[in-house]
Amino acid sequence: MVFKKTTFKYEIAVPFFGFIPDEIMPVWNFYTQNFYLSSYICPECGKLMMKTVFPNDYPFETNDGIKKVPRIFTCGDCKTLHIPAPGYKLSSNNGYYYKAKSDEEFEKIIKKIDKNGSLIGRQNTLYNEN
Repeated sequence: MVFKKTTFKYEIAVPFFGFIPDEIMPVWNFYTQNFYLSSYICPECGKLMMKTVFPNDYPFETNDGIKKVPRIFTCGDCKTLHIPAPGYKLSSNNGYYYKAKSDEEFEKIIKKIDKNGSLIGRQNTLYNEN
């Protein structure tokens, strides 16, 4: 799995109170322990993405070499994974993405990442991201 330089523009959802509108409700068809709702909108389908935070920067192979990042964002509908460039927010639009080739591949990747992820936010990262 090699992440490519992103061409997407990432946006944060307009705040919503009490419920998530159906049109942006994320698709998440399997159980994970360490992924939770992000405020970023998937640039492909417009649904909210899920995310996890890593206790220590986690390495991903990119077309620019290994990049270690504190968090990852995913879309269960598009089967995509999105990482910011180290030291930046995802909304800086200079990160990387990977599109799984199948539902099975996506689930396998997510389950592996889930084992390394956390629900606990990190201190001392450049940005504590949405």
